Amino acid sequence: MLQDAILAVPESYFIVICPSLIFIHLLTWPFLEQVKCDERPNGCANCEKLHLECSGYQRASNPVRGGGKRTYRSCNNCRLARCKCSGDRPVCVACRENNLQCSYENTPKPSSSSTPSSQRPSGALLTASTPRDSTDDKSPSRRSSILSALSSAEDSPLSWLCSHELPGPKHLRVLVMSYFQNFHPLRCFAFIHKPSFLRRLDERPTSSLQDNALLHIVCTLGAQFYALEHSDTVQSLPTIFILKAGCHWAKTAQRLLLENTGSISVEGLMTAQLLYDYALRMANFSQAFILSALMVRMAQALQINLEYSTDLYNEGPNVDLSTTVRESRRRLMWSCYVTDVLCGSGVDQLMLVHEKDIKIQLPCNDWSFLHERACITSSLQGGALDIAPKDLTPSDLTDNMGMLAFFIQQTEIRKRVLRYIKHLDVAEMPWLPHSEFAQLSLELRSWHQSLPTNLQFISSTIYMRKESSQLGALCLFHCSFHQTMCDLFRIGTPAVYKLRSAFHFPPEQRSFQKELQWTLFKSARTLAAIIAEAERHGPRMIGDSWLPTIAYDSNRIMLFYLTQLSDSPRSSKFDLILNTIPYLQSNLKALKTMKTMNVVADGLARAAEEMLEKLGVDSNNVLPLPNVILDDPYLARLTRESAHIAPSQTAPDYVLNPLSIYRMARNQIPERHQPESVASRSEPSSTPANSNLAPSDEAYPGQTGTTPVQQRPEPRDAYTGLDTPGPNLDMFFAPPAGLDWQPVDIVVGSDMTAEGLLPWVGTSQMGELMFEPPN
Repeated sequence: MLQDAILAVPESYFIVICPSLIFIHLLTWPFLEQVKCDERPNGCANCEKLHLECSGYQRASNPVRGGGKRTYRSCNNCRLARCKCSGDRPVCVACRENNLQCSYENTPKPSSSSTPSSQRPSGALLTASTPRDSTDDKSPSRRSSILSALSSAEDSPLSWLCSHELPGPKHLRVLVMSYFQNFHPLRCFAFIHKPSFLRRLDERPTSSLQDNALLHIVCTLGAQFYALEHSDTVQSLPTIFILKAGCHWAKTAQRLLLENTGSISVEGLMTAQLLYDYALRMANFSQAFILSALMVRMAQALQINLEYSTDLYNEGPNVDLSTTVRESRRRLMWSCYVTDVLCGSGVDQLMLVHEKDIKIQLPCNDWSFLHERACITSSLQGGALDIAPKDLTPSDLTDNMGMLAFFIQQTEIRKRVLRYIKHLDVAEMPWLPHSEFAQLSLELRSWHQSLPTNLQFISSTIYMRKESSQLGALCLFHCSFHQTMCDLFRIGTPAVYKLRSAFHFPPEQRSFQKELQWTLFKSARTLAAIIAEAERHGPRMIGDSWLPTIAYDSNRIMLFYLTQLSDSPRSSKFDLILNTIPYLQSNLKALKTMKTMNVVADGLARAAEEMLEKLGVDSNNVLPLPNVILDDPYLARLTRESAHIAPSQTAPDYVLNPLSIYRMARNQIPERHQPESVASRSEPSSTPANSNLAPSDEAYPGQTGTTPVQQRPEPRDAYTGLDTPGPNLDMFFAPPAGLDWQPVDIVVGSDMTAEGLLPWVGTSQMGELMFEPPN
């Protein structure tokens, strides 16, 4: 019967299905039928029953790949371009179509590709990786455009930036100078003495440089900034090319470092520190997390947490180390300390370096370090070291200290702030005069007020630091302070980060809570102003790997304040929104600029842009940035009760933000344990959820009346005076319950497995949330 039916219809395709492959076989048979092959040699029984010619299990020539099956290992070009790779060897389809040299990592393929990802061994934590493919990157048009741009850039005169071996002496010196001009001043990385490094570079034969791990990572970081400068001033380059610049040298530096862990050296520790920051830039958070621990152990083995001798002026007869080498080691130790603080995020079990164990003075200013001048500075606890000669100790130790020393002091305060946020359950109420909050707030403000003029973020200092290639460092210096202010004052707005054990503010402390919320908003807006000013002087001024999360956090706080907290009269709130929109736009612009130096900035920029689009704000037409207003008349109030999630077991996962290094590293580990969480009883709410709150009886500047804005709506047309149509601000004035996204939706989620950033989801879909701002 089946044969008669087959002979009765026009010709079509005939499909033979094998257990693991599908073959398309064109036959002159009129019926479309599916037959399962039994894999019997010389023809299967199923085909014989139908009098068909079996195409054979082994004779098929054009297999069709399963649509949902991923290749185990993508080639280097496809991984850097974040596009789908066919996995063909020796040349994949994408590289063959774009005439690129195809190469793969030297990681052996597992014996079974069907092994679930959760069961695969995680022994390759220290191998270089790139963000996983996103949905947009899998499209053929995007893949072709990215690889075509990469191919054209590699064919340009800058193709030597992607070579596997270090370039010749001429290009080598260019990269080293780019490193010292752009990366060296950032944060706490100024531990290499430039004249000594350049002298050794000139004295050593070129052939011996290929085994120098420190030189390889220095050239990698210099190559990225060199490509960025070329793209900004000469010819535009693809973002992926700038990120890829020097990547092979970084792998070589990593290999040389790990091969010589049995021979610990100061130069090896410097290499580990620079590799750590490079890993953050490439979003290799597991690698960065492991390197941070390796650095601490190397520092302990070298014992650079102690002064080399009691002769701080190096005037004794038996001087083994020069003044320059001793200062370089001090700076290296403090760099390890800062890294540990930022990586640990105030969680005790994650921090490995303790201040009481550091018995060295703070770094001297850059002039003294450059000119090999010995001097005495303050210790971290204040005052000179006990071993310092009393008769030679200056009365004002800050004269010998520079930006680096003040940054370390601020980092120590930041560590205590983050630890305070983690232990609110045992802290005194913040409105008490002698509470931990009052003490930390006073210390932060005192530190900021003690800054000399040459460290303040003012016009004269900006141009002075730009001339000395330190504007990027000055930007991060002040961003770190205001970020710490945000971390401290967010106790008045627990819903922004979903604080555990949040304080309950009674009605009589409503004014105090409003002051906390306003200070939080003002600090976030100041962050945007600082980043915008630095970005105005060039993209390399915002090249630090911490700045993307700071800029994103700034937007998140400002948007939360405007949409969920502000209850000012409509006219006042309208002015506040119009004044804030340029800051939101400038942060987004900066995030897009940072994509060339930080992989994570791409996902943060897309998330920030989506936030603005939800509110109808044009993210492309950036408005002029107003001056930072230090005394605004607008205040805020929390209008929504936040839910609390309590872990059944104590783990850092439950007190850290998804953008913290530890959490990002955890998300890259397939075999991680994840303690379950249980719902806990919420703290009593100051007011019922979604209720209209009347402002305090106290009249703040610019506040006229006490009627809630929801009870006295005012038409949009009542506001005139704009020469051109402004943004659609209806969403800013919508009642909290009417918004199409909840406050916690502003927080980036914890699942980083898809695109490196969780898409917008509702509160019921968030699951476990992070509570700590990123570092």
